[in-house]
Amino acid sequence: MKRFEILERGDYKEINKIKLSRELAVILTGMGTLSLFLFGCFFMLVHTSITQNTGGFEGTPITILIAISTIVFTMLFHEFIHGVAISMYGGKPRYGTGVAHYLLPYLYTTTETVFRRNQFIAILIAPLILISVLGVISMIVFPAIAHWFIIPLTMNAAGAIGDLWMTASIVRYPEHILLADDQSGLTIYGKSTDKVVNTSPKGFISDFFIGFLIVISSLIVLLAPLTIILHALNVDSFVFGIGNSHFTVFEYSSGEGGFGISINPLQMLLFSGVIGLIYGLVRSGKPAKPERSIDRQV
Repeated sequence: MKRFEILERGDYKEINKIKLSRELAVILTGMGTLSLFLFGCFFMLVHTSITQNTGGFEGTPITILIAISTIVFTMLFHEFIHGVAISMYGGKPRYGTGVAHYLLPYLYTTTETVFRRNQFIAILIAPLILISVLGVISMIVFPAIAHWFIIPLTMNAAGAIGDLWMTASIVRYPEHILLADDQSGLTIYGKSTDKVVNTSPKGFISDFFIGFLIVISSLIVLLAPLTIILHALNVDSFVFGIGNSHFTVFEYSSGEGGFGISINPLQMLLFSGVIGLIYGLVRSGKPAKPERSIDRQV
């Protein structure tokens, strides 16, 4: 279905727009940066569970070139999967590049075809799911080079943060809504009885900082009593995070001479930021208050 066909129908009208504003570009940049830590931890855990080692890279020009090449290939493959999904639902994909407000460079896949909500969500999350599954399978099949998949899988997942944001924004609309991609935004068409969902990024900032402050405060307050409890229970070692890696937040070890602890402030900040990110994402798509019906012509 094309956009003009929607306008010819009397039962559907434009009810909302989601635009890539400067504020949203800043938020998505921050969210993507924080999610690098989240997804990096996840895929390192997957790698460790498969290979039983933490992996590592030698910092040579060749390995750096290979890493950059795998990232670029993954980004292009990400957009190609968007295009395949669009074609599966009857659309004709177009590809391009852009820079949002001189801040956020991006690749995009767009189309003139309008899709229903569930179709659009499938198009949005297809690259994240497919590349992640293929990457984990590749780790299992090729364990000797499994560490090479960590960086591209992390970059792909972090790069999909905009797709996840969009999914969180539209999933609260009813299934019958229609969505038209505007390359740097989205137009939502629905019925006059449909409710408006709050997709503004403004609430995300406050929700993010609330989540961040709660977590960082809890970590600071609880680390001291946690150390005492671990010592009282004669625990030999305890790690919060990924042991023997750059993702260790807190580490406790005990011996005959007493106990020792190691705290990484940067990792504490990153962990708190990730939880704040998740909290902000969950809260960002809550319905507008008060909810109202759309009974005006656009």
